[in-house]
Order: sequence, then structure tokens, then C-alpha cells
Amino acid sequence: MKTLPVLVFASCIFISPVSAQIVLGPEFDPEDELSLCRTSINGEKKWVIFEGTGESDLYSNYSFREIFLGGTENIDCPAYISLKILTPELSGAQRGPFCLEYDEQMDTIIGFSEGERDAYLMCKEPSVPVCERVNNSKDAALALAGTFSGAVVGTTTATSAAGVSAVTHSSGALILTGNAGYIAGTLGTVGSSLVAILTAPATLAAAGVTLVVVGGAVYVCADEAQTE
Repeated sequence: MKTLPVLVFASCIFISPVSAQIVLGPEFDPEDELSLCRTSINGEKKWVIFEGTGESDLYSNYSFREIFLGGTENIDCPAYISLKILTPELSGAQRGPFCLEYDEQMDTIIGFSEGERDAYLMCKEPSVPVCERVNNSKDAALALAGTFSGAVVGTTTATSAAGVSAVTHSSGALILTGNAGYIAGTLGTVGSSLVAILTAPATLAAAGVTLVVVGGAVYVCADEAQTE
């Protein structure tokens, strides 16, 4: 019962033309202890109700900087909540390879990339390609995992003269970096959606492409990557 005023307050006060969305997880339970925060994704402000306000949750999911320094004008959700909104199909562990891309001028998160994180889960390297999930990529994920499964955790394996490297992330994700055309060639007739992206002129013209295979899906990280 104590959570009802939170929901009513959010609905009455915060729903406006500028900020008009509340995000609730499918596992929402009225008996849970809930928190309210705000984030901004691609310029769209979102009010988010999420579970987990206990001290153990606070220190396991927030960085110390987030706890003591707070957020920005548009964003005060812990970073893991914003990443969860962008990757709802993944578990916390499966999100390990990804970091958030933040536009400081617009004060909004513009997506997620594969790369090293800072204390706020933001990408340490600016302007890295934003990743997109490839639809219907389960078969392609299985094929890629079978072809490039020789990499051990934290170790990069080069694939002959093709210029493709494979590394298994500590989360269990397989990360491929290199020649898009060669990677597409290993798929054969499997994963038509992914093959179409990898062989698109814009992708082939890029210096390289990164694929993250995790959670039974494939994420393409390239400057001009477009999923279908």
C-alpha cells in the first residue's frame, strides 16, 4: 500500500508534453519498495519507477560518484537503469560489454556502445560507434559463436589474414572486431538480416565493425549500422 502514493504522484505531477513516460518492469510487484528517477534517451525525458532502494542495492548498482554527487538536470537515474531501458532483453551480467554514450551538450543518452566504462558506466572513449540489436539474429548468434568460439576470456584470437579478432568478455559475450565482409561470409545463408547489414555499402566502407554476440542475439556497432 505504501507504494500507491508514489504511482499517483508520478502520474499526476510528472506526466507532461515534455516528460510523458513512466517505465515499469514486467516484474512489477505492488509490494516492492520502489524508487522514482528521471533519465533522458535521445532527447526524450522519461520518469522511471524502479525496484531496489535497500542499502545493498544502492551500493551494488550505483557508483560511489553517483551516490555522492547526484545527476544532471535531465538525468538522475543510476546509469544501470538507463542501460537497462536500452537493453531490456539482457540481464545485468550480459550488459557487461556495453557502456553508455552521453551527449553533454544536450544532456541526454544517445545510445550504448561496446567499450570500457567510466564510474558512471559512460564510454571512456568518446564517439565510439553506437550499437544496435539485430532483429531475428538467434541463428546468426549461434553460427558466429560456433565459428569464433576459440577465444578464451580476456584473450584475443586473430582469424588468419582476414583481420578479424575475437575475444570472449568476462560476461560470456563474444566480441568480434574487423572486416565486415569476412564475418558476413562465415554466415553463409544463416542470419539474412545480419548479412544485409554487414554487406551494406556504408558498413563495408567503414574502417571496421564490432559485433557483440550475447544473450542469443547479435549487436552491430558501426558508424552507419542500421538494423532491420
